[in-house]
Amino acid sequence: MTSKITGYATSQATQAFADRMNAQNPSFEANAYRRLTGTDLITSKIGYGTYRVHDQNETHVETLETAIEAGCNLIDTSSNYTDGGSETLIGNVLQKMISANKIKREEIILVSKVGYMQGQNLEQAQQREASGNPWEDVVKYMEGCWHCIHPDFLTDQWTRSTDRLGLETIDVYLLHNPEYFLSDAKNRSSLSSWDTTQDKFYDRVYRAFVQMEQFVADGKIRYYGISSNTFPSAQTDFEYVSLNRVHEAATKAAETVYGDHAVSHFKVIQLPYNLVEPEALTESNNEINGQRIAVLEAAKSLGLGVLVNRPLNAFKDNRMTRLAQYDHRPNADYPQMMTLAEGALTQIETRLESTLKGWGIFDSVQNQVNVHLFYDVAQQLGGFMPRVQDRNHWEQILQQHLIPQINAYLRQTGIACMNQHQTEWEDLLAQYVQALNTLFVIITEIFNRVEAEKVEPISEALNQHLSDEQGTLSLSQRALNFVTSSPGVSVVLNGMKREEYVEDAMGIMEVPNFPQPLALIESVARVH
Repeated sequence: MTSKITGYATSQATQAFADRMNAQNPSFEANAYRRLTGTDLITSKIGYGTYRVHDQNETHVETLETAIEAGCNLIDTSSNYTDGGSETLIGNVLQKMISANKIKREEIILVSKVGYMQGQNLEQAQQREASGNPWEDVVKYMEGCWHCIHPDFLTDQWTRSTDRLGLETIDVYLLHNPEYFLSDAKNRSSLSSWDTTQDKFYDRVYRAFVQMEQFVADGKIRYYGISSNTFPSAQTDFEYVSLNRVHEAATKAAETVYGDHAVSHFKVIQLPYNLVEPEALTESNNEINGQRIAVLEAAKSLGLGVLVNRPLNAFKDNRMTRLAQYDHRPNADYPQMMTLAEGALTQIETRLESTLKGWGIFDSVQNQVNVHLFYDVAQQLGGFMPRVQDRNHWEQILQQHLIPQINAYLRQTGIACMNQHQTEWEDLLAQYVQALNTLFVIITEIFNRVEAEKVEPISEALNQHLSDEQGTLSLSQRALNFVTSSPGVSVVLNGMKREEYVEDAMGIMEVPNFPQPLALIESVARVH
């Protein structure tokens, strides 16, 4: 990226984007676009979440482009998502689409977050510490994950993020889970000094907010806020983050920077909320004007925009429920299908190993990658499959470990076979990939069926309160639309790493608000 993109999201441009998309999509509902509360910006009710999205994955590049072209104009990222790869992807896509005159910078609302020390950030922090120049106020939460919201670190991270994004200005900049300070204190058994710990925490937040206001004054960001997983928690939870006290810190920061508490640019918060974790709507943990109210209502009262994350991944009682249903064959004999698929894969693996050894290229490839994985995939799967927790766990293993390792092997072997054995290699490769894909599809469908059976009661409970037409929506669409129908919510963020996910998620732009979110919550609670 040669030069940074100038400008920032504006009221006029985001409204023009919404008008253009509404004209192109007459089936969009009137509520498909709404004001991002706390700002003058117009946003799609669904935003593109980029957790685990990477610039090296062409599918991720394509899905972000598709989502924007389909009408999504809010993108959420963080400095630690795929170690900066997420921000790089966004910058590349925006540069490409702006250069092609498909969008304008001013039409897109870019949200990023800061605070985590992982990957490159952690390496840098450790190097600074080793050289005697450590970052201040670092929370060393666990090996591989530190955290910091000190003003100096925020300044460093803003520079790195905007370099990756290729932008001069970030529209919304959020402190990312600052409650790590509280979590660390809890782990250190500091419960007896709760009040003191809380005071220290909100003082850190205040000092970070002073820096955020300075960013605004310098034109580096437009608005700021906090993304916290514990905004919806009970007040008695040691890790609970109070929106009341955060808002007080923001007004104090505005007073410090501008001499006027009323010009605060603290305008947006982010939190988890879904059908199984409804506390953002139901847990009365803030006090506004003498009334105890939940964080969504408190945010609405304070004029703050709310971005919701994890709308489909619900965590309750130490288990995760995926609020989505995936394709499977209801009457399939999966045990028999697995046996046949494993046998077919073992057969081609044996042939592959024998042939490559015969060609004399086995050793050259073995020196570069662990080739043994590729001759007993079927056997290894049989060994660790009982330890796979659920569909999400299987997808992580498949996408982050198995497929990358197999692709590395195939690349190296293909290079080695390029001259003398290319035709024979391509024939073997086609058979191997087909056998692998068959087995992987069957395993995925097995987990799909398990997940479908697990969430079927939730699906049925929802339909008791929805129209027949609404009941035909996919479970994920119903779960997403429930979130955007809840009072106080501005945008629901959803990972759309595949084209079918984009199509499914963007489908809620055509769906009106559900009338009774609380009734849906109560129905789901009875069956979950």
